[in-house]
Amino acid sequence: MSSSSRTVLVFEPFEMAHERIETPRVDREVFASLTRIKNDHPVVASTNLGWGIERPEPAIGGTYSTLIHSELAPGLVNLIEICTNAGCQLTAAWSGYTAVEALLISRPSTSKMRYGIVMTSDFVAVATCDLGRRSFRAWAGPMAERDWKAVSLLLGDSEGKPSNSGGKMETRKNGIIVITNQEPARVCPFWNDLQISGRVEAVVGFDSLAETVVNIPVSHPANLLGAFPRPRNLNRYLVTIAIMGLSVSLVFAAIASNEARRVQAPEAAIQQHVTELSARLRVLRNNEREMLLLRAQVPAGPNYDSIEMHNVLSEAANAIPDALTLTSLVIDRVGHFEIEALVVGKGFNPERTRDALSRYGFVPDLVNGWIFDTAGGKLQVRGKFHELRQ
Repeated sequence: MSSSSRTVLVFEPFEMAHERIETPRVDREVFASLTRIKNDHPVVASTNLGWGIERPEPAIGGTYSTLIHSELAPGLVNLIEICTNAGCQLTAAWSGYTAVEALLISRPSTSKMRYGIVMTSDFVAVATCDLGRRSFRAWAGPMAERDWKAVSLLLGDSEGKPSNSGGKMETRKNGIIVITNQEPARVCPFWNDLQISGRVEAVVGFDSLAETVVNIPVSHPANLLGAFPRPRNLNRYLVTIAIMGLSVSLVFAAIASNEARRVQAPEAAIQQHVTELSARLRVLRNNEREMLLLRAQVPAGPNYDSIEMHNVLSEAANAIPDALTLTSLVIDRVGHFEIEALVVGKGFNPERTRDALSRYGFVPDLVNGWIFDTAGGKLQVRGKFHELRQ
């Protein structure tokens, strides 16, 4: 998307990471200076990888969280060079999540949690926009049946909650906005089910997405171009005077520096070589970190991790009493979990439920790990999951 004075790029390569992390409520510059962030996310110190963050928002437990979008391999820096050579001024580059969230925000809705789905014949992405639960996942290339199943799981079902007037359940539907350049039914195999559910708020084209994206402030912390140094725009008149003065100085300096160049040439070559090696080491360190993360996800045997997790969750289901209905269960790859449930029957005992969950490995945090709203009948549990047995 471009004009004679401004160019905005929605940049979502296959090698792009979107990770939700806890953070203080700080701006991009302070975020990049935090020691924990620099240790866990070396990309913030890179000069050849694009990255950005969403504005921090409150999360469960009184903390703040954000999404960090980052390249896993250099790509945006090459696009910047291409645009520069073509005489095109690139002022902003947004990840797919930032673009979709801006579209959702621009369209008012009564839904608490909302989803934005990008659908094309060779690219599908789902952005989840909700307080403390922002996420983005994309699929490039032809979609297999299992990929569509993953999309369906991300969208989830309608949430139930007790009504204010009685014990019956009311249905609260999560809204969905679809961004596509073709008929959704030709792309999505369960499109008819989505329409029948009443959750689809709108179907818009890429022009609507473009009109929204160009209105995002360039200073937004998710601007991926913020990772690269920016040249200063100087006054042309001052530049002309400076060039003239520099030319005169160079005439005299050339005579004096001719001999010095012969002495400094070897040192300059060594310094350039050291700089190139340092850049390569930064890339290799990033690669090593990604390899370690991938190795940690490789199962010890065929479907070992998924079978173990299935068994643990099946056993943990026995600890949830009939008076409690589980509405949300999230476990990340390092074991942090969040549980939300509603009291829908009589005889619910919070302490017995807490002990039962702990026996099956769902151990609440000491601070704000167990929150039970007696008036609303809502339970929130947050902590670290351990594979335990009775």
